[in-house]
Formats: sequence, C-alpha cells, structure tokens
Amino acid sequence: MNITLKNKDTKYTIDEFCQIIRKLRAPDGCIWDREQTHKSIRRDFLEECYEAVEAIDLENSDMLREELGDVLLQVVFHAIIEEEKGHFDFSDVIDDVAKKMVIRHPHVFGEVEVNNMDELLTNWDNIKKSQKGQQSDKELLLSISKAMPSLMRCQKVQKKASKLGVEMHENPGEELLNLIEGDINSESIGKMLSAVTCLARHNGIDAEEALSKHIDSFIENDINE
Repeated sequence: MNITLKNKDTKYTIDEFCQIIRKLRAPDGCIWDREQTHKSIRRDFLEECYEAVEAIDLENSDMLREELGDVLLQVVFHAIIEEEKGHFDFSDVIDDVAKKMVIRHPHVFGEVEVNNMDELLTNWDNIKKSQKGQQSDKELLLSISKAMPSLMRCQKVQKKASKLGVEMHENPGEELLNLIEGDINSESIGKMLSAVTCLARHNGIDAEEALSKHIDSFIENDINE
C-alpha cells in the first residue's frame, strides 16, 4: 500500500492506519519505532490513557479527540508487535472485544431479562467469572490489575469483596484513629490508606479522584505564582 499524506477532506481508514504503523516498524521505516517493545512503551500507554481521562475531566472535545487517537496508536502499536511475533493481529483484538460485548450483554443480544441495575451487574460478574475460568473468590480479587493506582485498586478490591460478604474494614473510622495513635510504619500507613479508602467508598466518594482534587486545590491555592 502506497501511503501518502491525505488532505483535510479525505480520511484515513483503520486499515490504512495499521499499515502506517507496519511501515514505521519495517526495516526501511523509523529507527525509533523499530526498536520499541511492549515494555519500552508501557509508560507511554499509561500516560496517553491519563491524558485522555484529563480531557474527559476538562470536558474538552478537541483534546479528547486527539488523546483518543494517541490511545488508539498505543493499542495498534502493541497489536502490530504481536502480529510480528505471529501471535495475533489488530483484527483479532477487535473480534475478541466485539464477541465479549455480545456475550456479556445477553439482556440486549439474547433472551435474558434483567429487572434492575443490581441484576444486570450480578449477571455481568457471573459471566465474566465464567469466561475467565475463575473458580474461587480469591481468583476473582487477584484478577483485579496490580498495575492500577493503589487507591483505585484498593477501592475496587473492597467493593468486590463486599459483594462476596467480606469487609476489609468493619469500622474504618475507629480503626483509622487507632492506627494514627499507634506506631507509624509502612504497614500501618498502608492500613490507614485502606481505611480512608473504605470511608470514601461508604460515602460514595472515589478515593483516587478525591486525592487528585485535593492536590489540585493545594497547588492552586497554597502555592505562589
């Protein structure tokens, strides 16, 4: 495929975009792009996702359009690396996620009926657990990505565990006060953060978002220009 710069009125297709990345990775392509691996651009992937989320927070459509493109670039780049290894290609990624959406929405694409959000989410979790072959509650919690920011992961683990009938903190407020009065070390700090996260969850507050907003407020109001 001959790749040339298109004018503003002509759009590239997703297939052409994949070809652009393949060209960049080719022997006669870009030196930098050829050298990249999954691990070398791992941080780039995270940064692009965070920038897309920032665009959502700012309600900036132009920024979101650009950042979603950068996220897509990362997805295609990783898929092309796997294509080169003969493992899978971008079309397999699309096919897998499309089938996942159909399977996990039997109330839309099948005959299953759900009467409320709780039934819908319970059904989703059961299908997901079955698809992933998770046999135990521990496997379900271990499947929550360790690459997530710790406060976000903690809140998700607590929420999933609560659905299983297990509370990480029975009385997070009281536990937090006791920890503050005790020895301060890595373990106690971890428990404090977990207790605070639990307090946030019980009050319908996203702990990760709350901390981010507090940091922004500190920079805006307490730091001189």
